[in-house]
Amino acid sequence: MNKFTIVAKTLAGLEEILAKEVETIGGTDIVIGTRMVSYQGDKQLLYKSNLWLRTALRVLKPIEEFEASNPDDLYEQVKKIDWTQYVAEGQTIAIDNTIFSENFRNSRYAIYRAKDAICDFFVEKGMKRPKVAVASADVQLNLHISDEGSNGASLCQFSLDSSGEPLYKRGYKEQLTDAPISEVLAAGILLKAGWDGQRDLIDPMCGSGTFLVEAALIATNTPAGIYRKGYGFERWTVGELAFDADMWQDLYDDDSQEREFLHHIYGSDISKVALEITEKNVKSAGLSKYISLEVKDVEDYLSEQHPAMKNLAEGATAPMLVFNPPYGKRLFTDVPTFYRMVGSVLKKGFPGTEAWIITSDEATVSYVDPRTGQRKEGEPFDFVGLKPSIKIDMNNGGLTCQLRKYEMFAGKFNEFRAEGNELDKKSADQKEEKKFDRVERKPRAKKDGKKDDKKPFKKEGKADKKDFKKEGKSDKKFDKKFDKKGADKKASDKKGDKKSAEKKPTTRRRVFDPNRPMFAPDTDMSKMVLDYTKKEE
Repeated sequence: MNKFTIVAKTLAGLEEILAKEVETIGGTDIVIGTRMVSYQGDKQLLYKSNLWLRTALRVLKPIEEFEASNPDDLYEQVKKIDWTQYVAEGQTIAIDNTIFSENFRNSRYAIYRAKDAICDFFVEKGMKRPKVAVASADVQLNLHISDEGSNGASLCQFSLDSSGEPLYKRGYKEQLTDAPISEVLAAGILLKAGWDGQRDLIDPMCGSGTFLVEAALIATNTPAGIYRKGYGFERWTVGELAFDADMWQDLYDDDSQEREFLHHIYGSDISKVALEITEKNVKSAGLSKYISLEVKDVEDYLSEQHPAMKNLAEGATAPMLVFNPPYGKRLFTDVPTFYRMVGSVLKKGFPGTEAWIITSDEATVSYVDPRTGQRKEGEPFDFVGLKPSIKIDMNNGGLTCQLRKYEMFAGKFNEFRAEGNELDKKSADQKEEKKFDRVERKPRAKKDGKKDDKKPFKKEGKADKKDFKKEGKSDKKFDKKFDKKGADKKASDKKGDKKSAEKKPTTRRRVFDPNRPMFAPDTDMSKMVLDYTKKEE
């Protein structure tokens, strides 16, 4: 079967993990880009990518790449594509877009012209034009436009979206709690932490159970998309990429790679409602035998030893903890008090373990420093009170976040190091040799091909004095010179310039004297009042 290029989209920070996943399922010529990984594969691998990739958002099949300088150019280039190879007569289409181009400021108009081109292609062939669907289109297309073309043109890439709905919609969630973490991000965090199902896992703030289910799927090596109702490629009916139902059924039914999970996953939350939602989601995924749930406050772990910690006395491997605590951004919480408590629980209740916490570095809070009594600004991590060994920048639902690893050890850090111990400062994907090619996004360029080195706008209130003076034109308002007392200095005259001498300032600055009378002693006030009255009449 012929191989072609496949592109898997992902979240920022998960590219290396996704590349490893692609290699595991058989992808070749893997190249890492910005929030994406491209590789070579066939139709079977395209199906397998949708079924197995845990950290992919979408899987695309590029069909055409060209350059365009404006929407009319885009129309002409799109119309040249043989759409009968991808869209059947009468099918519905939809175009998703990612546009980073100065030539296409209005993304809606660009998509409008692209849709027109596809419809006009069919009309000119004497065929029924496809309809545009708002949702559940038969053929989902993706248009990516960037300023990476030549001679000021934009590079346009048209692809078929084989996933349909985004792949983070796994299909096992029946209900959601407030501000849930994405399944793709949860799986990425677990894989970065090195989770492989060879020990227990604890999520003390499990919410709707995303970490719990994703951890169980990884531990049992169950495909991430096994619960989904459908994929975009199942609606492809024409050309070489037409859906092969037998091939798909064979992949879907193959459970030869599943493995036994001999450890356990523990989830707890202070909210009984959240635990009820989690229980439904866990049952929907068929993973109840691996996951235990309990309504409990995190702080209670200080007074009661966790079941996973009791096994350490028998020589078991220390469990892993994962947290997605409230950031104080979408869910209200007393951030300083809450995060101090989290740090205390980890230090006193879970010695010998490692904890991975993701929280937002945008959620700054104002607090009073108990040592100095001064008001300060701080981020959630500032209050944990523990030294992280790893910091990884990430994004969760549009919020810039950081994932941190904390290693729990007895005593102080200096004592820990004095015993010859060191913190593990690399995540699972960083420990392996960098074997994948990487392509960075090019900086935006001007239309003449030169790099755009425009300086940022000056902040208000910090304008340069030169901006107020034009060459050869002097502004008296800014040319005046003042002495230390603020009085005007006499400007030096040019020799032979009599007019400038006549314009010399002769008055001194008037100093306000509160004891000085408002009117002269001989002022006739009666006359002034009479004159004013007559004037008003």
